[in-house]
Amino acid sequence: MKDDIVISLSKQIEVLESRLFEREVENDKLKQEVKGLNKKLADQEEVNSKLANSIAKNESERRNIENEANQYSRSNNVIISGISHIEEIVEGKKQFKRFETAEETTKYMVETLNTKLGCRIDTSDIDIAHRLKKGPDGKKDIIVRFQSRLLRNSVLKQGRVLRQSGIFVREDLTPLNLEVFMSVKRKMSDEVSSVWTRNGVIFFKNTQEQVTRVHYEDYQTWLDLPWPKRTTK
Repeated sequence: MKDDIVISLSKQIEVLESRLFEREVENDKLKQEVKGLNKKLADQEEVNSKLANSIAKNESERRNIENEANQYSRSNNVIISGISHIEEIVEGKKQFKRFETAEETTKYMVETLNTKLGCRIDTSDIDIAHRLKKGPDGKKDIIVRFQSRLLRNSVLKQGRVLRQSGIFVREDLTPLNLEVFMSVKRKMSDEVSSVWTRNGVIFFKNTQEQVTRVHYEDYQTWLDLPWPKRTTK
């Protein structure tokens, strides 16, 4: 009787050991499968990361090309600030015209430039000119598109002469280039002494008199800098 019990227990133990061994073998297989899946997942994540980087790079290049094309389309343009609006007499009083036609603005702007610069610009040298919303009342900015880039550059070069009369002329920048330009000008004023553009390219001079070109790759760095806090009186 006792021997039968021992034999029965031995057989049960053997069965349990056999099942346990099978489970261990199965677990080992599962571990290998999980390991293989983890490797595939890691490989796929690496592929996805490279693909995401490639997409981001291509998108950045696309935006750069788009921005350059947009800037090139403005190559004949300038923006002029400081030219007052045309005056008219209403009920015996002089006042600035609330609305100027493009033709009126063009003629008045040409007359003003000729007077201040002593040159001979003709209205036929202007493709189009009109007032913008930006600027103080009575002196809204004027965007001018010259027929000739040479004439446009000539006017830009005489910017110092115009400044003596309170008139300022600058290149017509794309919204992105203008935002970067203002970022360079205002966000690090303790290190940047002057900022200017040439054919849509931004340059600045630091306090050590070193001139640096702002490349497209540097744009985001400047855009991410915080704007200086406004001082309250």
